[in-house]
Amino acid sequence: MIAYLIYSVFAVWGAMSQTTGTYYTCSFINSFASCDLFITDAYCGTNLVTYANKCEFSKAHCANQTIDLLHIGACTDADKNENTGAEGGTVIFDFFCTSLSHMNCPTDVSKVCGSDNRTYINSCEYEKSKCTHRSLHVVSYGDC
Repeated sequence: MIAYLIYSVFAVWGAMSQTTGTYYTCSFINSFASCDLFITDAYCGTNLVTYANKCEFSKAHCANQTIDLLHIGACTDADKNENTGAEGGTVIFDFFCTSLSHMNCPTDVSKVCGSDNRTYINSCEYEKSKCTHRSLHVVSYGDC
């Protein structure tokens, strides 16, 4: 079921990946009905809300992209004067990549040509590669 859901999200994602990963990663993250299955590890957002785990933080960032990660751990009163942190899109892309790395891609063929001049069998395999090569982008759909 998860693999089918991932493939469905890849199918609608299309050319959005050429400019941003936010649409795709948010579609993937919002597909989780509950974040209860993920490890509890507090994350403090720049909105001074403590999130139970990276999934909860990621859903909040997808709903409001001005929310970034202030730090790992619960928010405290001392955080009111803090204004630096990690960009939320980067955090959710990391969460997306960690989740994707534990899943098998579908075997359907829908070739993607990457900027590394490599032909990927489908968007899922391309995304797995993008997780380790962040500058990778789609050149075209089909063989390189």
